[in-house]
Amino acid sequence: MRLYLIVFGLVAISSQAAVNSPFQESFKTITVKNMMTKLSLLKQNLSATPALLGSISLFVALIPISLAPSLAKLSEQEIGANAVGFHRSWIATVVFGLWKGLEALRRQQSDHQLIEQKPLTKKDVWLLLAMGTASTISLLLWAWSLSQTSVANVALLSNLNPLFVAAAGYLLFGRRFDNRFIIGMVMALLGAIAFEVHKMQFATSQILGDALALVTAIFIATYLLLIEQLQTRFTTATIMLWRCGVTTIFLLPVLPFIEERLFPYSGMGWFLIIFQALFCQVLGQGLVTYSLSRLSSGVVAVTLLFNPVLASIFAWFIFSEQVSLFDWVTFAVILVGIYLAQSSQSTVQVTEEGS
Repeated sequence: MRLYLIVFGLVAISSQAAVNSPFQESFKTITVKNMMTKLSLLKQNLSATPALLGSISLFVALIPISLAPSLAKLSEQEIGANAVGFHRSWIATVVFGLWKGLEALRRQQSDHQLIEQKPLTKKDVWLLLAMGTASTISLLLWAWSLSQTSVANVALLSNLNPLFVAAAGYLLFGRRFDNRFIIGMVMALLGAIAFEVHKMQFATSQILGDALALVTAIFIATYLLLIEQLQTRFTTATIMLWRCGVTTIFLLPVLPFIEERLFPYSGMGWFLIIFQALFCQVLGQGLVTYSLSRLSSGVVAVTLLFNPVLASIFAWFIFSEQVSLFDWVTFAVILVGIYLAQSSQSTVQVTEEGS
């Protein structure tokens, strides 16, 4: 009798479970969907944090980068533009070399192993050399173009690099940009063009300088894209060490042939050089490089369009250069364009790819 009751009870429980199984499966499905939704929201929040850090770093970097032209103009009272770039590079190389040495000591005292602990491959070396070379060539072309055309022409044409960054990202890396980013990029570019176009000078004698400024934009776009690729493998300090080191090695043998005076002759001249190296090169360019580990190169290039705007504001304060109402309107247009690009889905693309 007891055996019968036990068997009957087991059959009844099995039947009830069979009846309830569709409801249980439905409940499980809903629970899994809810969990996936929460995980997706958590992933979005986590990805937004690095993007925010990248944006903050980039906007902070705009201050020293935009101040660089005014400081260089002051330094050029004693030495040429290429000599200024050389001194900035070798001082920054020393700083980043010391930085890397401290990182090595810290790693020896901890168990934390960075990804760049792996041996350098030929591809790594070629990418690092290509990045440093592109940066150096852009610096030389920029200085050369300034001697062949107006400052306004150089400022406009050399800042067209977002077009080349977006085109190269699309054609070479299959990158897709949403409508918000495209609208923002177009607005920022139009604002930058409007800001500079009324200052431009059109003359056949300046064609070479204009062409050099345009090629400068191509090389700026090249090293931005290369830094973006290198950030998945190396730290900011390593990338900047190679960038500044390659520039120093490249300029050292050619500088005596392209500059009449190599060293400042006053204490104030050396102070301006050292300040530019630490503030503009180490801090400014270092933060731009760091931002490329958090933001896409397209967004960084568009944001850097605000560089000539801030440079004009600094020149207004330092040299009393005039800034018109029209200029302020173009500033606002550029800012709106940068906001749209920064708030687009294209901003966090690099982060999602796992840099």
